[in-house]
Amino acid sequence: MIVSIFKKNYFLQLILLLIVPLLLWIPSFINSPQVLDKGVFDMPLYDVVRSIFPSQNVINSIIAFILVILHGFLINYLCTFYQLSQKTSFFPAFIYILLMSSDYRFMTLSSILLANTFIILAVFTFLKCYNKKEGLDEIYLSTVLLSTGTLFYSPTILLMLWIWIGLFNFKIYKLRSFLVSIFGFITPLVVLFVYYYLNNNTEAITNFANTHFGILPSFKFLNQPIQIVYVAYLFILTLPAFVITLGYRNDQKLSVRKRISTILLLFAISILPFLYDLSSPTMTLIFAPALSYILSVFFFSIKRNIYSDTYIIILLILTIVKIFIN
Repeated sequence: MIVSIFKKNYFLQLILLLIVPLLLWIPSFINSPQVLDKGVFDMPLYDVVRSIFPSQNVINSIIAFILVILHGFLINYLCTFYQLSQKTSFFPAFIYILLMSSDYRFMTLSSILLANTFIILAVFTFLKCYNKKEGLDEIYLSTVLLSTGTLFYSPTILLMLWIWIGLFNFKIYKLRSFLVSIFGFITPLVVLFVYYYLNNNTEAITNFANTHFGILPSFKFLNQPIQIVYVAYLFILTLPAFVITLGYRNDQKLSVRKRISTILLLFAISILPFLYDLSSPTMTLIFAPALSYILSVFFFSIKRNIYSDTYIIILLILTIVKIFIN
């Protein structure tokens, strides 16, 4: 029933897209979670957000909820704009919102939520590079966006690997394209360092890299049973979904194939932060933008809707249990 709605009934799609997230976020509207204490991956721009907004306030949850909905619509627009989806549907948005609504603790202004804003914008911008002679403007802007996201949530820096591999995927081999990507990434960092310098905070400059980028992998593992079950279920869904998306890509025209490959690369690189610290619940959220597309292709590809509906209902049940346990 759920998949069939997202295949053809636009009105019911919009209802599901608003009602389901609202129901999931009710606990945060009744009793808002605290803005989390500064974590090892939280960066200076997130410190600014934490200083502006109260530590526990329903306004934070409302803003976070609106951001998640906007992210979903932006991902959906991206899929439609670049003809990545099988059908004009809000299904990728629905999957993304479901993934981002899976933890009560992050139903507030979290660093990963703010970082995802810039990651999604970077993806939209970078996909424009294909079929352009050099695409220097797009490369520069997408890396500036990734760098800005890094200033909220440090593991975002690993997505620079995605940019460089993506350039090869788009057959952009010129050295200056890679140099532009580096200059784009360091631009926000230079602005931050200049700010520190003008405020006579030289100690912050010297400690910045060690504090935020000198973190060694902790190799901690999941320790909460519901988190283990949830991640294991995502893994079970992701394996066939990745293969199905590869097959779906092969049936498309060249421009769509290249862009789908870039989304698959984004997902593969997004797993790296998760492996870096398995115990951090934020790590399951950094690959939500790419995973939402891959899962939407997978669910649409299943011929019998009863099977895909069952998978989604299980995911929804796990999400609800996870919310209330946390």
